[in-house]
Amino acid sequence: MAALKLDTETIVKKLNDIPSLPSVVYELSRVINDPMSSTKDVEAIMAQDLGMTTKVLKLANSAYYAIPGGVTSLSRAIGFIGFDTVHQLVLSASIIQALEIKGPSIFDVNEFWKHSIVVAIASEVIAKYVKHPTPADLFTVGLVHDMGKVALFLAAPEVLVEITARADKNKLSFLEIEEENKITPHTELGKLLAEKWKLPRNILVAAKYHHENDMQKRQNISSDLNQIIDIVMLANLLTHALRLGNSGHHKVIGAPTELLTRLEIHPQNDMPTLLKQLKAQIEQASEFIRMIGSK
Repeated sequence: MAALKLDTETIVKKLNDIPSLPSVVYELSRVINDPMSSTKDVEAIMAQDLGMTTKVLKLANSAYYAIPGGVTSLSRAIGFIGFDTVHQLVLSASIIQALEIKGPSIFDVNEFWKHSIVVAIASEVIAKYVKHPTPADLFTVGLVHDMGKVALFLAAPEVLVEITARADKNKLSFLEIEEENKITPHTELGKLLAEKWKLPRNILVAAKYHHENDMQKRQNISSDLNQIIDIVMLANLLTHALRLGNSGHHKVIGAPTELLTRLEIHPQNDMPTLLKQLKAQIEQASEFIRMIGSK
């Protein structure tokens, strides 16, 4: 597999070809983080991108949010789902659009995003279960945890396709194939892409460390960020176990005991309840899953 080795410098150059996120993402982030902002301020920014406003309203009207009577205005949507959730919807939809793969491909993009969206839903469900203060943030963090794989495909599609083929043939994970062949891992590419787009640090660390259970190897990470990484890590493992979507391999890996202990989730007492909640949310989100990746 020597021909498939790809150095980080080459990939970084390719990452420069990936478009930046729309300005509305950054403006919305600035306004939402300002405690003096109002609904009108958010509406004024969203008015700059009517296509994104329409998408947010469609998503808000899906069964996932179950808003009584639905919403026809952004102000009403904000009233029901909040500033932060609207921001996360805009950020999520923008990232998916920026990572769009045009034309036919041997890499099943639909199955990849299905996996990613289920991880997003699972991350939010777990966040609520462990009483994380902002579960809506975890939706976006979970959604883009594997964006390094799309970055790899855009940089060198033949490498990603070969990794997935070998992962299936050898019953290994995507990361194991990367490590075996000394390919720059998708976790590092995800971190680089997060830096390029100036994404929040919670997204960056989850992209970088969502496979790393060893706390000693997570460098200079606060306890709050470590919990976010743990939530996304568990969400990813559960999604693979449920076999929903395909992120490039089919290997199922059990949740490490240390991970569950850190999240204070008991395998017998908590996991059945958590899985029941997750399956209910996934069923409720079928329309949402279809819509978020559409134009």
